[in-house]
Amino acid sequence: FPSHDRSAEISFDFELHHDEWGHTKNRKWRHGPGNKIYDLDVVRLVDDAKEEIIYNIIEGKIREGKRFIVSRLDGNNLNVVIEPIKNYINKWNLIIITVMKKEDFTVSKGQLQIFV
Repeated sequence: FPSHDRSAEISFDFELHHDEWGHTKNRKWRHGPGNKIYDLDVVRLVDDAKEEIIYNIIEGKIREGKRFIVSRLDGNNLNVVIEPIKNYINKWNLIIITVMKKEDFTVSKGQLQIFV
């Protein structure tokens, strides 16, 4: 039988935004001045979780308006709550709702949490 290579390239575009009310900005300082959460920390965390985010979109576990959490496990315990907004089938805005450094971050029942 002839072998056919049927590979499809799937690409997603993400844009990160802070919430409109400044909650994220205020929460970045909650751990004290020596423990600030920087924008670059948030961007790196979401970038590290990019493949898992795409997988969960394809699987239907991430849906528009349904908040999910991305958490860092390497010792800094950064958690980012994200609300996804779908612009097109492969273009999403990821709205950062809040950020927190906490080892035992509490999630809602049934809420998706991606660990990196």
